[in-house]
Amino acid sequence: MELKKIIQKNIDLLNGFEWEFYFVEKITLKSRSKDFQIEEVTKSKEKGLSIRLKKDGKSGFSYVSNISDDTVRKGIQKAKDILKISTPDVALFFQKPVKTDLIPEAYDAFSSERLDITEKMLKAVEIERAIKTKDSRIKNVRDCTFSETVFSYSLINSEGLDISEKGTVYTAMASAVAEDKGDSQIAWGFTQSRYLKELDINGVADEIVLSALSLLGGKPVPTSSLPVLFPPYSFSQMLEAFYQAFSGDFLIKGKSYFEDKKDQKVASSLISILDDGRLTHGIMTRNFDDEGSPTQRTQIIKEGVFKNFIHNTYTAKLSGEKSTGNGFKATFKEPPQVYPSNFYLQKGTGIKVESKTFKVIQLLGLHTANPVTGDFSVGASGVLIDGKSFSQPVTGVTLSGNFFQMLRDIIQVGDDLRFYGNFGSPSVLVEKMVLGGV
Repeated sequence: MELKKIIQKNIDLLNGFEWEFYFVEKITLKSRSKDFQIEEVTKSKEKGLSIRLKKDGKSGFSYVSNISDDTVRKGIQKAKDILKISTPDVALFFQKPVKTDLIPEAYDAFSSERLDITEKMLKAVEIERAIKTKDSRIKNVRDCTFSETVFSYSLINSEGLDISEKGTVYTAMASAVAEDKGDSQIAWGFTQSRYLKELDINGVADEIVLSALSLLGGKPVPTSSLPVLFPPYSFSQMLEAFYQAFSGDFLIKGKSYFEDKKDQKVASSLISILDDGRLTHGIMTRNFDDEGSPTQRTQIIKEGVFKNFIHNTYTAKLSGEKSTGNGFKATFKEPPQVYPSNFYLQKGTGIKVESKTFKVIQLLGLHTANPVTGDFSVGASGVLIDGKSFSQPVTGVTLSGNFFQMLRDIIQVGDDLRFYGNFGSPSVLVEKMVLGGV
């Protein structure tokens, strides 16, 4: 689809307006394995066009999923109708072209265009086999899936912006059921990469199996206050649950804990958090965000000191700052919002556990965490360890605390940085937290 042709055909409707057209197409191949056989294969294509108009400070937004000359003209008219009844907003503007050094597109041309589809489908079987053959106590593998997503997008506006990019994302996910001595435990995991050859199927299989086996025989323990070790996956989940506190959206709404803390110490000196839209092969790595702003590497916390929020053009304007290239669309049916690119805690020098510590394996209910106050109380399972030979599986407990206080209480940071989607972390050791049990 030629976006320029669509605009040219409808240029008569755009006279007197500032305008922006955004087109996206996603092609997804997904396979599911059961008993070492391909159980299901689906291939889908989604494409859509969003339209934003601006005039006299007012704006209108609409979208089209079934793209034709008629639907596009109707979409433009709908955006005009919405504009008429909207409230003027001086902070809304369309991005002008900005010179920036371009990085190579993270696009796996060989796997997406030339690799036989059967070979890709069988990756689901490879995932299942990698899990089931690691230990005789693994009795079942559920939701074992592989997927390939090929995406492309284009953005053209009346300011002269004209950009397009494409990319690929590969995903492997599964859950494993471990059984021993009458007990059964389940663990889930996933991994993603921009190139198929970098998809770490064996690594995620090891992680899933170890998690399930570690919980066998688990039971609640008495309520206590003790050090807590978060492996990369569980602390990545924490970052995902609380990233909004670092966003320009929370800042302009007066919801951010960090609103008045720029250049102040807010965390342990071991903590440095980054958002890097240009990270090599990162899941969200791109040259531009969905508004056409260049992506960048943004230092959010540096050695415990709060430095920057992440912004799209709108929140940056209201905050008197510049966009950090974090204006992304969840779908073409929505305007851009502030969202992280590759958001992660930088690795440290390693962790040494010397006293009784709770090592987190699974967290349940993080969606209930409060990113405004930082408070959370979630279900947890894991193991009690002492860094030597002691290990006791624990299930059916709660882990309570405050994320912002946790950042201050981190006493060690590992050197094992891993990404789960676009959130990443090494292991971290928190000095003390409340573990709620019997």
